[in-house]
Amino acid sequence: MNLSEPQFIHKRCLELIRASAMNENHWERTLLDQTHPRIRDFIENLDDELAIVSFFAADDDWTLYTTHRMVGEHEGIRAEISRDEFGDTDFGDFKGDFDSPRIETAAIRFGKKSRLFYYETGYASMAPIHYFKFWRLKWPVWRQTYQLSKKV
Repeated sequence: MNLSEPQFIHKRCLELIRASAMNENHWERTLLDQTHPRIRDFIENLDDELAIVSFFAADDDWTLYTTHRMVGEHEGIRAEISRDEFGDTDFGDFKGDFDSPRIETAAIRFGKKSRLFYYETGYASMAPIHYFKFWRLKWPVWRQTYQLSKKV
């Protein structure tokens, strides 16, 4: 299979998330493998960028995680972080009440800055948690795998 880099990332990251995720049909505000319909109006053309996770709480509180970046608004402040800038993340009480998920604030560090963003607790929290796990732990190895596959 001859995948582009975004397609390779998309496939591997979703596999990682789905291996850890449960009860996706019960998630209230988080979607895998698509851009939430309410977010589409706020995002410019994605070109070869593919949606991995999207979260929507309100017009000024949403996040889209893609093969290239994390972009969103938190309390009306728009921010975009390239995947190459992702640092540590803090999801706080991500488990919450699995029967009654709520919206919680998380933080991501990039460079000397940090950005707050909302996410859905409970089962859906595995999506953004494992998205960042992919970039921190898996992509450094899989990048080499992808690059070697292109030389064959």
